[in-house]
Amino acid sequence: MGVKIDEFNHPDSIWTWKTAKGRKKATLWLPYFQSVDRAKPRSKTLYRFAYNGGEFEADLREIDCIMIYGATGTLPVSFLDSLSVHRVHLLIHRRGMPQPYVFLPSQGTLSSDVLTDQILVRNHTNKRVYVAKTLIKSRLQAMNKDLPMPDSLYKRLTQARDLASIRSLEAQATKRYWANYYAELGIPNSARRDKSLAINQALDAASFFMFGILLRWVTLHRLSPWHGFLHEPTTYASLCYDLLEPYRVWFEDAAKLAWAAVGDDPKKLTAATINELKEMLESDIAVPQTRQIIARKNLLHGATLGLLSYLTGESPRFVIPVEGQKRAGRPLKSGYKIPGEKLKSGW
Repeated sequence: MGVKIDEFNHPDSIWTWKTAKGRKKATLWLPYFQSVDRAKPRSKTLYRFAYNGGEFEADLREIDCIMIYGATGTLPVSFLDSLSVHRVHLLIHRRGMPQPYVFLPSQGTLSSDVLTDQILVRNHTNKRVYVAKTLIKSRLQAMNKDLPMPDSLYKRLTQARDLASIRSLEAQATKRYWANYYAELGIPNSARRDKSLAINQALDAASFFMFGILLRWVTLHRLSPWHGFLHEPTTYASLCYDLLEPYRVWFEDAAKLAWAAVGDDPKKLTAATINELKEMLESDIAVPQTRQIIARKNLLHGATLGLLSYLTGESPRFVIPVEGQKRAGRPLKSGYKIPGEKLKSGW
């Protein structure tokens, strides 16, 4: 029997958005995957997924993105073909992999050429530096609630004229931030790059979860995920990690809450972190930049739209949406609105 979109929520962390009910498509998070095969011989869309804990069936026509974490099984080529036919993104990640595998369906006919706009801005030194500085400024402001950043840091960021200087300032700030982060957890002298730590494994899984959401929006709007502005290499989906910068504190806070609840057991901590993150992502928040009330997860779509608006010249500024308080006065010219606005927001 197939599983309906609004029934994907599962105690083993098989999950889509609770707010997916009524939507045509859903995003599927599947941890500890083992195998997949056709649920019925003649069915081209109904598949049975096995994972460490059980199995279930789902129809590819109801899914737009599948994210697999901790995979140990096999994927038939016929299944990959079906994903491409039904335009389903697939992301695979597990411990020890520096970057996730990403399978993208063919895009079909493009309605507009935004890729050229992206590359032109990326190749323009001043514009690229501007985008990178805007991203890092937003990251610093988000970290500020846990560790106040000195005004001199923002001043130096404003004065930075190249990517190396921007990344150097960001590295200095995050070094202090992570020292404070681990100290608060009671594990001082730890390092973010230490993959043996349960907390870092949970952070990586949660980062990958949000990466998958951003990849969906980036490719939906015909941007190249491989051509970032802050992160230079084109060997991975650097643009997604660019757009993740302002929102990293979400999964960092989720991991803190999970640590307090379940301790340092790797599997429990990862699952608890994802659960905390899911609750955060579905909470309603106010967005002063667009004067809207939306689910927090929709800010990731908004960041993509903000970049798109700047790249295409619809907006003179790269306006990154963040949560805040309702405020009166003339609205900021962001150049976009975020889909999923709550009705009767009262703004």
